[in-house]
Amino acid sequence: MLAALALLQALTLDSLATERVAGTLAARLDAQLSAYVDSGFWGTVLVVKDGHILLLKGYGLADSTRRIRNTPATRFEMNSMTKMFTGVAILQLAAAGRLRVDDPVERHLPGFAAEKRDATIAQLASHTSGLIVAGSNLAGASRAAFVRDVQQTPREAPAGTQYRYTNAGYSLLAAIIEVTSGESYEAYLRTHAFEPAGMRTARFRDEIPSGDTLFAHGYGGAPNPYVWGTRGAGGAWMTVGDMYRWVVAVEDGVVLPASQRSLLFSPPTPPSLEAFGWHVSPARIDKGGGSADFASQLLYYPADRVVIIWTSNNLRRRWRQTLNQMLTIVVAPD
Repeated sequence: MLAALALLQALTLDSLATERVAGTLAARLDAQLSAYVDSGFWGTVLVVKDGHILLLKGYGLADSTRRIRNTPATRFEMNSMTKMFTGVAILQLAAAGRLRVDDPVERHLPGFAAEKRDATIAQLASHTSGLIVAGSNLAGASRAAFVRDVQQTPREAPAGTQYRYTNAGYSLLAAIIEVTSGESYEAYLRTHAFEPAGMRTARFRDEIPSGDTLFAHGYGGAPNPYVWGTRGAGGAWMTVGDMYRWVVAVEDGVVLPASQRSLLFSPPTPPSLEAFGWHVSPARIDKGGGSADFASQLLYYPADRVVIIWTSNNLRRRWRQTLNQMLTIVVAPD
């Protein structure tokens, strides 16, 4: 486990916004990433080992029209990595006694058909609720319209029997966060997640100012709208440094007490492959995000004390497999 509190105090905003290539291994990574730029990789990469930044650097262009390059200060769309914040918010509300993870969804969002009323919050968080048939047409204009459409769609599977990764399930969790906290999803995360973790660059998709040089432009396809059906599942923007601050804050108990953190970092209950927005295996905790125009990835190896975070804003070529494989030489350099 990271010595997180001391690390948060040491890593100022400036230290996570300044390029760094420290040591022979980092130089090897930097050389390879620079070579990838010639093949179209644009993004920012952070590699931390034993609490020390080995590599923090931007590659390629944040804005090709104005020839603005990516830097550690560039903010990126994190897409499904947003689910990590939603999962922690649910566990915070459970710790505060405002809900229980084994509550039926119906208790907080009443109106489901009888055969759908036994699905729980924990099953939503682990993509096993069976509430939403793939491809369902769900309204996005308001929370009420979205929830109503989910309630009226046919059941996909009995609760807890089938795993299917679904963004809409996390939008239901966002709705539960709003109902139980009395705050908007975004306001709740700002107050209870981003601010305690020191994540000063975090914004949501509908808050991104056009023309601001601190925000990367995505290349590869049209950006997603920020509507219900995506809220809670995607839409958070930030630097790789602030995403690292989030991992440290979770590990240190800044945003979650130990009992909830233990649940968060436990392997999911079958048939689920992921719970509360985090994919946990014996050696690694990871989460990725992707859309037509952005990709992002967290790779965290607790036993090796290694955290790797990368983002990409040029998806004319997909880089996930290449980057994940190459960057993990930090875990096993030989």
